[in-house]
Amino acid sequence: METTISLAQDYRVTTIAEIGTGSGAIAISLALNLPQTKIYATDISAPALEVALINCRKHNVVNRIHLLQGDMLNPLPEPVDLILANLPYVKKVELPQRSANFEPLLALYGGSDGLQKIRQLCRQVNNKLKPNGHLILEIGKGQGQAVNSLLHSLFPSAKIEIVPDLAGIDRVVHLHSSGA
Repeated sequence: METTISLAQDYRVTTIAEIGTGSGAIAISLALNLPQTKIYATDISAPALEVALINCRKHNVVNRIHLLQGDMLNPLPEPVDLILANLPYVKKVELPQRSANFEPLLALYGGSDGLQKIRQLCRQVNNKLKPNGHLILEIGKGQGQAVNSLLHSLFPSAKIEIVPDLAGIDRVVHLHSSGA
């Protein structure tokens, strides 16, 4: 979160889209820390967006966050400066280990290799990201190289960085598109 806020301030980001917002916690935190930024928060789940709306009201940011129901980037009305996503990235073989988790399967399951939703999003980014924009993705263990290769094939001139978490596991992919 701190990295996203710092990035938004350093690059004077005016529009952000959080994809798969769930309860809205990240979008709300961004709204509270970046008061001049327009924030879109999308989710495919209507019940998740109902919870996000309750949380937006609770934190007095309902007028600053535009909640949009739909799949990935489809509901965005305009290109944005920064796209942020924590999509389902759990592999099919890992699901039994996650069965005790309180999150719905829709929020966890990323296909047989865990990259189904990440691939889908990456293929949509080009039309929804402004020139010189940023994409920040949370990824699962062992997915860094595959996501890096995918993004390089889609955005050959972009700068791509993979950032490890505190345990040293590749956790975040940051793409900075070219200015063209």
